[in-house]
Amino acid sequence: MNHALPYLRTPALLLAAGLLLAACGGGGGGSATDATALLPGTEVPGSATTSSDGATDFATSVVNANSETAEPLVLGDAALATSETDEPRPL
Repeated sequence: MNHALPYLRTPALLLAAGLLLAACGGGGGGSATDATALLPGTEVPGSATTSSDGATDFATSVVNANSETAEPLVLGDAALATSETDEPRPL
């Protein structure tokens, strides 16, 4: 009678461990924050340097926000992303 207990305890422990790992693993996702976070020493978002769509979105926002009285945009050493396979998008 007591021999069946270890066979039931192991799956229960595995299930509990799996639930704990699933509940606390990888949470906190701030991917939107990461994409819009500025690169150090620049005013360029990280997404503009990692994808051509992000670079186009950044360039479009700069063109649309053009102002004669605005401060110059700090680019630093940032290099906008490019792609050989993405279709061109209008600014």
